[in-house]
Amino acid sequence: MYRQLTEQAERYIKSLYSQDDIAGELKRKLADLMARGEANADAACRALKLSRRTLQRRLKAEKTSFQKVLQEVREVLAVNYLGDTRLKSLEIAMLLGYSNISTFTTAFKSWYKIPPAEYRQKILGV
Repeated sequence: MYRQLTEQAERYIKSLYSQDDIAGELKRKLADLMARGEANADAACRALKLSRRTLQRRLKAEKTSFQKVLQEVREVLAVNYLGDTRLKSLEIAMLLGYSNISTFTTAFKSWYKIPPAEYRQKILGV
């Protein structure tokens, strides 16, 4: 199952580069911004060279929102990061832009119905 999830995450990340809509562009930027600890709408708008209102309007036209795009990127990256045993859960939480491990754990449980530590243990066999 881990291999399937990893392959899915890799396909997702590769697919980001073939998307030419604003949501795809935002996903690419957010992946970079998260690594620098700047996973927020203001930083994304600066990176995209758009006003916040323009970004909102374009995302709405694509039937999505900043929060939905951010969540999707976090979901995929969380699985990738959990596969790297060198990363602790707190480090993963910070990489994804969460201020603490509790918030990350709550979000992860809402996506995958199990906490990240259990996911690592049961799904990844780590």
